[in-house]
Amino acid sequence: MEKLGNKKLFFGVFPTLKVEDDIQILFQDVEVQKVSTNSKHDFLNIHILSRHLIQKKHIWQMEQKIKEQLFGKVRITIRLAEQYILSEQYTPGTLMMEYHDSIVQELKTHSVLAANMLERAKMHFEGDNVLYLEMTGTIVAEGKREYIAGLLHEIFETRFNMKIDIRVSCRESQDDKEREYDEQRVQQEINAIFERRARQRGELQTENEGSSQNNEQKKEKSREKRNGSEKKGGFKRKDFKKKDFYRPLKQGDDPSLVFGRNFDDEPIRLDQVVSEMGEITIHGKIINFDTREIRNEKTILMFAVSDFTDTITVKMFARNDQLPELLGELKKGVFVKIKGITTIDKFDGELTIGSVTGIRKSSDFTVSREDLSPRKRVELHCHTKMSDMDGVSEVKDIVKRAHDWGHPAIAITDHGVVQSFPDANHYIETLDKDDPFKILYGVEGYIVDDLTNIAVNAGDEDLSGTYTVFDLETTGFSAIKDKIIEIGAVKVVNGEIVDRFSTFVNPRRPIPFEITKLTSITDEMVMGSPDIERILPQFLEFVGDSVLVAHNAGFDVGFIEQNCRYQDITPHFVYVDTVALARVLLPALSRYKLNTVAKALGISLENHHR
Repeated sequence: MEKLGNKKLFFGVFPTLKVEDDIQILFQDVEVQKVSTNSKHDFLNIHILSRHLIQKKHIWQMEQKIKEQLFGKVRITIRLAEQYILSEQYTPGTLMMEYHDSIVQELKTHSVLAANMLERAKMHFEGDNVLYLEMTGTIVAEGKREYIAGLLHEIFETRFNMKIDIRVSCRESQDDKEREYDEQRVQQEINAIFERRARQRGELQTENEGSSQNNEQKKEKSREKRNGSEKKGGFKRKDFKKKDFYRPLKQGDDPSLVFGRNFDDEPIRLDQVVSEMGEITIHGKIINFDTREIRNEKTILMFAVSDFTDTITVKMFARNDQLPELLGELKKGVFVKIKGITTIDKFDGELTIGSVTGIRKSSDFTVSREDLSPRKRVELHCHTKMSDMDGVSEVKDIVKRAHDWGHPAIAITDHGVVQSFPDANHYIETLDKDDPFKILYGVEGYIVDDLTNIAVNAGDEDLSGTYTVFDLETTGFSAIKDKIIEIGAVKVVNGEIVDRFSTFVNPRRPIPFEITKLTSITDEMVMGSPDIERILPQFLEFVGDSVLVAHNAGFDVGFIEQNCRYQDITPHFVYVDTVALARVLLPALSRYKLNTVAKALGISLENHHR
């Protein structure tokens, strides 16, 4: 087991686990504190400790990877119980900003209504740890607010060891539409629950009717058997074989019965079928179907059945004269209920169901996705399979789904092609003339900016002037939302470096883990540094009247200009972009990233994100 001091690293405990690179990076420094299970060994609790924030979706992805790769088809629940030791840059306010989406997603696993209320709630912090949460004053909100506050308390105090005071209030909705929206949303979810139960009752009633018929048939057969047993001699062995060979395809008049004897057993989930279990009953959808003719005028039917927890192959023998009737009922896409014996197939070594004693038609037990929002959206950015390496769906399927969900329109915007337009229009032609549904025809075009200036805002400066070559590190890509965390610059006169400027900048917020991995700058490194309000004037004094030079200068200069505006400084810089310059001077290169240009010029480049 891999250790770091006395700490057990995550991939030391699970060395064979294979995950994507971005997940690998997130968990490589995570410590496993304890692994526990219950008496039934169907629940595994893995207690982990991380010194950087991991979004909940990545926690769930790792749980699924562990279950799939390490436990296969074993019926077990995997839970990662995470705890964090974060830097002092994290306060309840900054944590809520960074972790809000994860909290909403986690709340959805308990209550979709509560998650929607938190997502739409107004919130603000006073001081470091007092959270004011204001939700719309509805009956539902009144019932859920204590529940939401309790979950937030648990997350902040147990998971992050942060004290937080949550004060929840409900505001009266000034918008009648907002109140109507809440009421309609609740009613729609209630209706959906009743519809699902009605479908289940309908299926149960059908099965009960079949069961009653089945019971009557069993009684009749039992009477015949008793009467036959009273006769001397009974059946001879050869007579039994002949009778068995010519037995009917199905025994009974139940219209849902397809093959064999009727049955009313409760189906088992396929993810619970992990070994030979004797006779079982399953239900699911036939996802592929094949036949193979053998001797003695018989055919093997082989079809895969999925209940969307797992898939299993069913193999059964049928006489050739029975095939037309069987193939009329058993086909790809049909939902069936099957009773048979689990066995390891001697030809392919796979777990299959054979010795089928009964097949019944079943209703579609899957729950179709619905758009329950009273205010229907219009998707303005949709790719079909005509968008290479991006879309996989037929345009007719996409458009039909939007129409069935009650959307007023949908926009098709494939990458640089319009081949989907005719098929989309053909679907519109199938609708009623007064149907208001519309298709917005668009395209994502490719544009080459051949007007980019190498020197921006240039006046009468010449190449022998003074330049400040600089680079920034930031918490992200948005000059408005993200912050500068480091500035490095050198002043060049007549080709010689005459002065240097280098400093960390405290962003007053946590540095994202991905940025720390890219730049090696941690929260601890910047916490003792001044903020940008103090650093920016010093940097501008260093720059003076010199020309700014940077690789992809628009990004770096954009951050400087935006922070100038925040401090009421009117920005006006002359700057040179070495990306545009390299495109002119090095046309043979296929790309113009900094490391590519440096390699072409024979310049050593080490840790260029610093």
